[in-house]
Amino acid sequence: MSQDLRASLRAFLVIMAYPVLVKLTITVLSTASPGFQSPSQMAVFAWPALAIFLATGSIGTLLTHAVRLPGTWSGAVPLRERLWLPTLAGLAMGVVSIGIDRITGWTAISAAAMGIPSIHIAWPQSLLIYPGGAVIVNIIYYLVPIPLLVWLVTRWIRSPAQFNAVFWTVGALAALVEPVTQGMGNGLSTSPGTVLVFGVQDYVANILQVWAFKRAGFGASVVFRVAFYLVWHVLYGFLGG
Repeated sequence: MSQDLRASLRAFLVIMAYPVLVKLTITVLSTASPGFQSPSQMAVFAWPALAIFLATGSIGTLLTHAVRLPGTWSGAVPLRERLWLPTLAGLAMGVVSIGIDRITGWTAISAAAMGIPSIHIAWPQSLLIYPGGAVIVNIIYYLVPIPLLVWLVTRWIRSPAQFNAVFWTVGALAALVEPVTQGMGNGLSTSPGTVLVFGVQDYVANILQVWAFKRAGFGASVVFRVAFYLVWHVLYGFLGG
Protein backbone atom coordinates (compact mmCIF):
# COMPACT_ATOMS: atom_id res chain seq x y z
CA MET A 1 0.00 0.00 0.00
CA SER A 2 1.42 3.36 -1.03
CA GLN A 3 1.99 6.22 1.38
CA ASP A 4 -0.59 8.36 -0.45
CA LEU A 5 -3.22 5.65 -0.14
CA ARG A 6 -2.53 5.20 3.56
CA ALA A 7 -2.88 8.97 4.02
CA SER A 8 -6.19 8.93 2.15
CA LEU A 9 -7.56 6.09 4.26
CA ARG A 10 -6.52 7.87 7.45
CA ALA A 11 -8.19 11.07 6.25
CA PHE A 12 -11.34 9.14 5.37
CA LEU A 13 -11.42 7.58 8.84
CA VAL A 14 -11.07 11.04 10.42
CA ILE A 15 -13.97 12.33 8.31
CA MET A 16 -16.06 9.24 9.08
CA ALA A 17 -15.44 9.73 12.79
CA TYR A 18 -17.85 12.67 12.79
CA PRO A 19 -21.03 10.69 11.94
CA VAL A 20 -19.95 8.19 14.59
CA LEU A 21 -19.63 11.07 17.07
CA VAL A 22 -23.13 12.20 16.11
CA LYS A 23 -24.48 8.71 16.76
CA LEU A 24 -22.71 8.49 20.12
CA THR A 25 -24.06 11.89 21.13
CA ILE A 26 -27.60 10.92 20.13
CA THR A 27 -27.25 7.65 22.05
CA VAL A 28 -25.94 9.31 25.22
CA LEU A 29 -28.66 11.96 25.07
CA SER A 30 -31.32 9.41 24.21
CA THR A 31 -33.89 11.06 26.47
CA ALA A 32 -33.93 14.11 24.22
CA SER A 33 -35.36 13.99 20.72
CA PRO A 34 -32.59 14.31 18.14
CA GLY A 35 -35.04 16.15 15.89
CA PHE A 36 -35.03 13.92 12.80
CA GLN A 37 -37.86 14.85 10.44
CA SER A 38 -38.20 11.45 8.78
CA PRO A 39 -37.36 7.78 9.51
CA SER A 40 -34.83 7.79 6.65
CA GLN A 41 -32.80 10.53 8.37
CA MET A 42 -32.63 8.48 11.56
CA ALA A 43 -31.85 5.24 9.70
CA VAL A 44 -28.57 6.47 8.20
CA PHE A 45 -27.18 7.05 11.70
CA ALA A 46 -27.97 3.52 12.89
CA TRP A 47 -24.89 1.48 13.81
CA PRO A 48 -25.32 -1.09 10.99
CA ALA A 49 -25.66 1.72 8.44
CA LEU A 50 -22.55 3.49 9.76
CA ALA A 51 -20.61 0.21 9.53
CA ILE A 52 -21.69 -0.16 5.89
CA PHE A 53 -20.68 3.43 5.10
CA LEU A 54 -17.30 2.85 6.73
CA ALA A 55 -16.68 -0.34 4.72
CA THR A 56 -17.95 0.91 1.37
CA GLY A 57 -16.29 4.30 1.81
CA SER A 58 -12.97 2.58 2.45
CA ILE A 59 -13.43 0.60 -0.77
CA GLY A 60 -14.34 3.80 -2.59
CA THR A 61 -11.14 5.38 -1.28
CA LEU A 62 -9.11 2.47 -2.65
CA LEU A 63 -10.82 2.77 -6.04
CA THR A 64 -10.27 6.54 -6.04
CA HIS A 65 -6.54 5.88 -6.04
CA ALA A 66 -6.90 3.05 -8.56
CA VAL A 67 -8.33 5.52 -11.11
CA ARG A 68 -5.80 8.21 -10.12
CA LEU A 69 -8.24 10.73 -8.69
CA PRO A 70 -6.98 13.04 -5.92
CA GLY A 71 -6.66 11.54 -2.45
CA THR A 72 -9.16 12.22 0.32
CA TRP A 73 -7.22 15.21 1.67
CA SER A 74 -4.02 15.24 -0.36
CA GLY A 75 -1.28 17.72 0.48
CA ALA A 76 -0.44 17.72 -3.23
CA VAL A 77 -3.64 19.70 -3.82
CA PRO A 78 -3.45 23.35 -2.69
CA LEU A 79 -5.45 24.13 0.44
CA ARG A 80 -7.29 26.80 -1.51
CA GLU A 81 -8.83 24.09 -3.71
CA ARG A 82 -9.42 21.60 -0.88
CA LEU A 83 -10.96 24.05 1.59
CA TRP A 84 -11.56 27.64 0.60
CA LEU A 85 -13.06 27.25 -2.89
CA PRO A 86 -15.51 24.48 -1.94
CA THR A 87 -16.45 26.40 1.21
CA LEU A 88 -17.23 29.56 -0.73
CA ALA A 89 -19.08 27.60 -3.43
CA GLY A 90 -21.14 25.74 -0.81
CA LEU A 91 -22.05 28.93 1.04
CA ALA A 92 -23.03 30.59 -2.25
CA MET A 93 -25.25 27.66 -3.23
CA GLY A 94 -26.91 27.84 0.17
CA VAL A 95 -27.75 31.49 -0.38
CA VAL A 96 -29.05 30.71 -3.90
CA SER A 97 -31.22 27.91 -2.51
CA ILE A 98 -32.73 30.23 0.09
CA GLY A 99 -33.47 32.81 -2.59
CA ILE A 100 -35.17 30.23 -4.81
CA ASP A 101 -37.20 28.94 -1.88
CA ARG A 102 -38.36 32.42 -0.92
CA ILE A 103 -39.66 32.87 -4.46
CA THR A 104 -41.13 29.39 -5.02
CA GLY A 105 -42.09 28.15 -1.55
CA TRP A 106 -40.56 24.75 -2.30
CA THR A 107 -39.83 23.79 1.32
CA ALA A 108 -43.47 24.24 2.34
CA ILE A 109 -44.63 22.21 -0.66
CA SER A 110 -42.10 19.47 0.02
CA ALA A 111 -42.91 19.30 3.75
CA ALA A 112 -46.63 19.06 2.99
CA ALA A 113 -46.00 16.26 0.47
CA MET A 114 -44.04 14.31 3.12
CA GLY A 115 -46.50 15.07 5.92
CA ILE A 116 -43.93 16.77 8.18
CA PRO A 117 -43.87 20.31 9.64
CA SER A 118 -40.54 21.24 8.02
CA ILE A 119 -37.84 19.64 5.92
CA HIS A 120 -35.24 21.16 8.27
CA ILE A 121 -34.13 19.52 11.52
CA ALA A 122 -34.73 21.93 14.40
CA TRP A 123 -31.99 24.02 16.00
CA PRO A 124 -29.70 23.23 17.83
CA GLN A 125 -29.77 19.56 16.78
CA SER A 126 -29.34 20.69 13.18
CA LEU A 127 -25.84 22.01 13.89
CA LEU A 128 -24.80 18.57 15.13
CA ILE A 129 -26.60 16.35 12.64
CA TYR A 130 -26.27 18.04 9.24
CA PRO A 131 -22.45 17.95 8.96
CA GLY A 132 -22.64 14.22 9.71
CA GLY A 133 -25.34 13.86 7.09
CA ALA A 134 -23.10 15.67 4.61
CA VAL A 135 -20.42 13.00 5.07
CA ILE A 136 -22.91 10.15 4.61
CA VAL A 137 -24.56 11.67 1.55
CA ASN A 138 -21.19 12.14 -0.15
CA ILE A 139 -20.26 8.52 0.49
CA ILE A 140 -23.56 7.28 -0.96
CA TYR A 141 -23.69 9.48 -4.05
CA TYR A 142 -20.04 10.10 -4.90
CA LEU A 143 -17.28 8.23 -3.07
CA VAL A 144 -18.70 4.77 -3.80
CA PRO A 145 -20.41 4.90 -7.23
CA ILE A 146 -18.15 7.31 -9.11
CA PRO A 147 -14.76 5.59 -8.59
CA LEU A 148 -16.36 2.15 -8.96
CA LEU A 149 -18.05 2.88 -12.29
CA VAL A 150 -15.07 4.85 -13.61
CA TRP A 151 -12.76 1.96 -12.67
CA LEU A 152 -15.00 -0.59 -14.39
CA VAL A 153 -15.23 1.44 -17.61
CA THR A 154 -11.69 2.83 -17.84
CA ARG A 155 -9.62 -0.25 -17.02
CA TRP A 156 -8.56 -0.44 -20.66
CA ILE A 157 -8.53 3.31 -21.39
CA ARG A 158 -5.27 5.22 -21.48
CA SER A 159 -6.32 8.49 -23.15
CA PRO A 160 -6.87 11.39 -20.71
CA ALA A 161 -9.64 12.71 -22.96
CA GLN A 162 -11.48 9.39 -22.83
CA PHE A 163 -11.01 9.19 -19.07
CA ASN A 164 -12.47 12.69 -18.62
CA ALA A 165 -15.41 11.80 -20.84
CA VAL A 166 -16.14 8.69 -18.78
CA PHE A 167 -15.69 10.51 -15.47
CA TRP A 168 -18.05 13.34 -16.35
CA THR A 169 -20.65 10.98 -17.80
CA VAL A 170 -20.62 8.99 -14.57
CA GLY A 171 -20.45 12.15 -12.45
CA ALA A 172 -23.37 13.75 -14.29
CA LEU A 173 -25.49 10.65 -13.70
CA ALA A 174 -24.46 10.45 -10.03
CA ALA A 175 -25.42 14.10 -9.54
CA LEU A 176 -28.86 13.35 -10.96
CA VAL A 177 -29.77 10.61 -8.48
CA GLU A 178 -30.53 12.83 -5.47
CA PRO A 179 -32.84 15.38 -7.15
CA VAL A 180 -34.73 12.62 -9.00
CA THR A 181 -35.18 10.27 -6.04
CA GLN A 182 -35.70 12.85 -3.32
CA GLY A 183 -36.22 16.52 -4.07
CA MET A 184 -38.09 16.37 -7.38
CA GLY A 185 -40.55 13.75 -6.15
CA ASN A 186 -41.89 15.91 -3.32
CA GLY A 187 -44.91 17.87 -4.46
CA LEU A 188 -44.48 16.97 -8.13
CA SER A 189 -48.19 16.37 -8.62
CA THR A 190 -49.24 19.68 -7.04
CA SER A 191 -46.50 22.07 -8.16
CA PRO A 192 -44.40 20.55 -10.98
CA GLY A 193 -42.85 23.87 -12.04
CA THR A 194 -41.57 24.67 -8.55
CA VAL A 195 -40.23 21.15 -8.06
CA LEU A 196 -38.45 21.30 -11.42
CA VAL A 197 -36.79 24.63 -10.61
CA PHE A 198 -35.55 23.36 -7.28
CA GLY A 199 -34.48 20.07 -8.86
CA VAL A 200 -32.30 22.00 -11.32
CA GLN A 201 -30.77 23.98 -8.46
CA ASP A 202 -30.08 20.74 -6.58
CA TYR A 203 -28.47 19.24 -9.67
CA VAL A 204 -26.18 22.25 -10.09
CA ALA A 205 -25.10 21.92 -6.45
CA ASN A 206 -24.34 18.23 -6.99
CA ILE A 207 -22.35 18.89 -10.15
CA LEU A 208 -20.23 21.32 -8.15
CA GLN A 209 -19.55 18.51 -5.66
CA VAL A 210 -18.50 16.21 -8.49
CA TRP A 211 -16.19 18.98 -9.69
CA ALA A 212 -14.70 19.33 -6.19
CA PHE A 213 -14.25 15.56 -5.97
CA LYS A 214 -12.35 15.40 -9.25
CA ARG A 215 -10.28 18.51 -8.67
CA ALA A 216 -9.39 18.22 -4.99
CA GLY A 217 -10.64 14.88 -3.60
CA PHE A 218 -13.45 13.50 -1.48
CA GLY A 219 -12.66 15.82 1.43
CA ALA A 220 -13.31 18.87 -0.75
CA SER A 221 -16.67 17.45 -1.79
CA VAL A 222 -17.60 17.00 1.88
CA VAL A 223 -16.49 20.57 2.65
CA PHE A 224 -18.79 21.87 -0.09
CA ARG A 225 -21.84 20.05 1.28
CA VAL A 226 -21.12 20.96 4.90
CA ALA A 227 -20.92 24.64 3.93
CA PHE A 228 -24.09 24.29 1.85
CA TYR A 229 -25.97 22.59 4.69
CA LEU A 230 -24.82 25.18 7.24
CA VAL A 231 -26.57 27.89 5.21
CA TRP A 232 -29.49 25.98 3.70
CA HIS A 233 -30.54 23.70 6.54
CA VAL A 234 -28.95 25.08 9.72
CA LEU A 235 -29.17 28.86 9.25
CA TYR A 236 -32.34 28.90 7.14
CA GLY A 237 -34.01 26.36 9.42
CA PHE A 238 -33.06 28.45 12.46
CA LEU A 239 -34.62 31.51 10.81
CA GLY A 240 -37.84 29.59 10.16
CA GLY A 241 -37.32 28.76 6.50
